[in-house]
Amino acid sequence: MFTFSELLLDNGLPEEQILLIEPHRNDGGIWRIKFCYDHLEALSMNTAQASKLAVELHRIGQHDIASEIDEAVGRAKHYDTM
Repeated sequence: MFTFSELLLDNGLPEEQILLIEPHRNDGGIWRIKFCYDHLEALSMNTAQASKLAVELHRIGQHDIASEIDEAVGRAKHYDTM
């Protein structure tokens, strides 16, 4: 089982406080999930990777951040149908 820190690092995210998780459309028109930080550049990942991350976060009891990711993925999928 992974720790919170390991999950973040394994998914290319720093172990820093995440201020905002939101859907984001890249220059190619693809919806991704953006992770915003206070003193770092925002990072993003595709919705499939974000969904897998959320599952693992739920598994280790990090329900708040996992739910935020789930919500952002759901909104990205909704926006993609518009």
